[in-house]
Amino acid sequence: MRKLLTVLAVLASAVAVTVSPAGAVTGNFTKDFEHNYVVLIAFYDADGTFLWRCSGSLLNEHTVLTAGHCTDTGGGATQAIVWASQTGGSTYDPATGQEAITGYPDRCNPAGGPCATAGAPGGTGGLIEYGYVGGVFLHGDNKDVGLVILDTPIVLEDGYAVLAEPGSVDNLGNGTEVTYSGYGVSDEKPAVVSYRERLMATGFIINTHNQGTAGFNIQLSTNPGKGRGGSCFGDSGGPILYGDVVVGVNSFVKNGQCAGQGFAYRTDQIGVYNWILANAKGDLQTVQL
Repeated sequence: MRKLLTVLAVLASAVAVTVSPAGAVTGNFTKDFEHNYVVLIAFYDADGTFLWRCSGSLLNEHTVLTAGHCTDTGGGATQAIVWASQTGGSTYDPATGQEAITGYPDRCNPAGGPCATAGAPGGTGGLIEYGYVGGVFLHGDNKDVGLVILDTPIVLEDGYAVLAEPGSVDNLGNGTEVTYSGYGVSDEKPAVVSYRERLMATGFIINTHNQGTAGFNIQLSTNPGKGRGGSCFGDSGGPILYGDVVVGVNSFVKNGQCAGQGFAYRTDQIGVYNWILANAKGDLQTVQL
């Protein structure tokens, strides 16, 4: 499981809540065979020691969009391995420390599906930061977005993720249905359940311009009622999708049990959007909602 950073934040109502980097699909989820551009990412330090895992979206054959706290070089991350496989690390064996099919968490085994390194010695890729600011969540811009540039391409026959153009989220009203997709922890209570498998669920937008979002985040429902699902730990950086368009990346949750609400960092902010286009390797597909 990727590192869990926990801080205390005080809402306007003066109620203290736990705010933690977020992630995996919870509640009423299903196996995700639809979004093949959603990938599992394992991060390592300069010595090749495994640090944590996240999810991301392949924007083209060389560029993966994820959360800034995943690519955080201040936390020691310098390189990564990316797997474009629905099974991900689902059969990981703690006894061997390996997933036999894909090679997760420290080996790229093409027999388990397309995979590639990023920032490996001698490689041409690496991790690019937007400037993630740890500890800033509900009331400011924590710049929680990052890019993983692959050393070798991952070629997908059915295409890559589409990025929403600036201001798109402002055209989506409260209550708009969205899709979560990613790998990781799927339940926290009464016991941690971690599949390390790509799962998906639907939720909805609560708000985009209240005090908690500050214009940088999308406030999302993570309540499993009415057939919906949510997000939890282990899959930060996974996409928030409107239809098949990425409008944000999973960023943090307000509750240690992953109940209630989650927040995604908006990728349709003009500064973020321009930064992605400027640092991506190759052309991207974008659309105005």
